[in-house]
Amino acid sequence: METMNELTEYVKSKAKEYLEETGETIDVFPSSIVDFVIEYISQGCHFPSHFTEKNIVSDLAKGKNSLAMACVDVYSKAGAEGQTSHSENSISRVYDSSWISPKITANFPNYVTIL
Repeated sequence: METMNELTEYVKSKAKEYLEETGETIDVFPSSIVDFVIEYISQGCHFPSHFTEKNIVSDLAKGKNSLAMACVDVYSKAGAEGQTSHSENSISRVYDSSWISPKITANFPNYVTIL
C-alpha cells in the first residue's frame, strides 16, 4: 500500500468483513467512519512534518487491521450516546470507553519527542 486511498479502501473493506462476521449485514461500510478513524489515529501519531504520504501510509498500514477494528468499534457504538455500558431486554453491553477503545489504538506509533 502506497497511497491513502489504497489504505482507506482496504480498511473499509476489512471493516465490512469484520462486521458481517457478527451477523450484521451492510451493503457498504460508511466512508465517513473510515475517514474519521484514519484521521483520528493519524493525529495521535504526531507524524513528523517531513513525512510524505508514503511514509504515513507505511506506518498506518502496519496496523491496517486495527484501523478496521477501530472503525467497527465506532460503528457499533452508534446510538450509545456516550454510554460505557447498557442493558436492555436481557442483553448487556460494556465498552472500554465511550470512544475508540485505547486497546485498539495502543500499537500505533507516536512520534512526539521531548526537547
